[in-house]
Amino acid sequence: MERAAKRLRGWELEVEKTKERPLPKGPDENPSNLATKLLKFWAHGQLPATAVQDLAHGAILDGAQSDELGALGKADNWGAHKGSCHRDIMAHFCPQLDLCDSWEITVPCLGPKTSKETEETASILLPHMMFWQLGIHHPEHFHQMFGTKDLAWFWHNVENLEDDRLDGHPICLDKRTGLDKRHVQDKCSTIHIFCHGDGAEFQSRDSLMIWSWGGILNKLPSLQSHMLLACYPKSATTKQTWNTIQEWLTWSFEALLSGHHPEVGPGDTPLPKGSIFEAMKGEPLHQNYRCTIWSIQGDHEFYSLVLGLPHWGSASPCWECDAMNPRVKKKVPLGKSVKTLDEEQQAYVYVDNKDALAKGPSHPLFALPGVTSRFVRGDALHILFCKGVCSHVLGSLLRYLIYHDGKGKQKKTPSERLGLIFQEVQKSYKETNAPTKLTNLKLSMVVDPKKPHTQYPKLEAKGAETKYFCFSFLPVLQKLLNRKKEEERHMLEALETLCLLIDFYDRTPMFLSSQEFENSRNLGKRFFKAYAWLNKWALAKGKKLFHIVMKFHTMHHLIRNGRFINPRFTCNWKGEDFVGQVARLSHSVTSGVRSTKISTKIIPKYRVLLHLQLTRPGFSQENIHDDE
Repeated sequence: MERAAKRLRGWELEVEKTKERPLPKGPDENPSNLATKLLKFWAHGQLPATAVQDLAHGAILDGAQSDELGALGKADNWGAHKGSCHRDIMAHFCPQLDLCDSWEITVPCLGPKTSKETEETASILLPHMMFWQLGIHHPEHFHQMFGTKDLAWFWHNVENLEDDRLDGHPICLDKRTGLDKRHVQDKCSTIHIFCHGDGAEFQSRDSLMIWSWGGILNKLPSLQSHMLLACYPKSATTKQTWNTIQEWLTWSFEALLSGHHPEVGPGDTPLPKGSIFEAMKGEPLHQNYRCTIWSIQGDHEFYSLVLGLPHWGSASPCWECDAMNPRVKKKVPLGKSVKTLDEEQQAYVYVDNKDALAKGPSHPLFALPGVTSRFVRGDALHILFCKGVCSHVLGSLLRYLIYHDGKGKQKKTPSERLGLIFQEVQKSYKETNAPTKLTNLKLSMVVDPKKPHTQYPKLEAKGAETKYFCFSFLPVLQKLLNRKKEEERHMLEALETLCLLIDFYDRTPMFLSSQEFENSRNLGKRFFKAYAWLNKWALAKGKKLFHIVMKFHTMHHLIRNGRFINPRFTCNWKGEDFVGQVARLSHSVTSGVRSTKISTKIIPKYRVLLHLQLTRPGFSQENIHDDE
């Protein structure tokens, strides 16, 4: 029978996996710290199995005594042939992966050699299956990840704030009458989740589109708070590749919403006979819990190019209001331009959930019951810090200071002035105890040194570096500028209010009180008013400073949506880190693998990483700061 089982394929093999089998070997009573470190490097793709075996063997030769180091060191007959190290390490430390069975589907794609459309197998992880297995095998992590003890608190706050996303949502429909009462049914068992998507370079000539999901309330590090759904290289992607993948993911998300294993397959097709899906048909997923997507996260490029929402360069670039782009549309009605920052001059008509529902789906995700573009959250990381509003503000302020004599020859060289400024910022770093610092500040990070006055400046730095530079640069700016000069008073007002707003969100809870929300709006109004004045001043003086880009408009919506949830809790710090971790892991398993087969290599490696995180003491990364 064993031999017959090994020859099984596809659905029959999945059924065989679900049959009773011996429990996996648990961790040793005294796990080796060095073995844990080596396994961590291996699982994260930083060291190959052969290097792990070699290092463990060396430690044993130096006198280290540990059964686990012995198991690593003697892999593949003490590394005699180097061909079976991975197999032997898996056999000892991961004898049975009890979470995240991957699913293989056939997707349209581009052949790497012919560049013609073909079909290949791709691996994905279905969220309802992950949810089910996590609840069964790792209940403690399940409750941590999904914040189950705070579910009632969360939904009470959402209802009290009269969030329009509740309108017509399936979680508000009364099970007996089918009527919409705008109150969440089963508050203690309805879990709100996020869905995140982003691209990441994993080879010099290719990048991956990566989708993940998790619970909004969890406070875990990135690799524990996000779970991988699917990834596929952009070089092999056609227009239909992700449609096929999303058909399966959407079907799985619908199962999460119902709280039960599906009774039909994707597209209402019959469940394959003998499959795991047929065996679990109609059964509750886990203790009557269900999930609903409450936040779709990513950057504006992901929203536009993947989700099909308006592009920032289009005539109508905003999915949250009817603002228009004056660079594309010649005649823009008064108050409708995305460049109008002063709220008193704005005349936008905002899109609510009913309007968004009426527009229909631009992506399979919006075909899910109740999910609309209103669930797409503006990301503070990209709006404010990664080439965002803060980058433009800081770039203009720095160029104003280092080219203080205007165009032409300066009394002091710009590099010298910038160096003196950075010396003061470094002192401020110490005083403010900034967790993330710029290690250097070059002229090329602000302007093109050869053509400093031909383009608008912005500070080129990572998100966390930009954020804490704002706080540390502010006291330096306050010493250098004169409030008696109108333009310099507005410069100080712009940076001061921006820092106050960022600090305000960092200090306040997930749900703002009415007064707290008004405070955030007032800070936003003050900032926009000061920056709009500076923009007009720079235009009048013929200076390329204080540029207004689309991110200033999305910042307006970020503040406005803070009424329903603090933007800090939908920020992509962890999502960006997760995507980077998956890209690094991918690099370790894709050498020599053709692009159309990459997902079938990444998913198994990710499953090993997740298994060790959940089962091995001391393996998981330490809790990290939200901004790292």
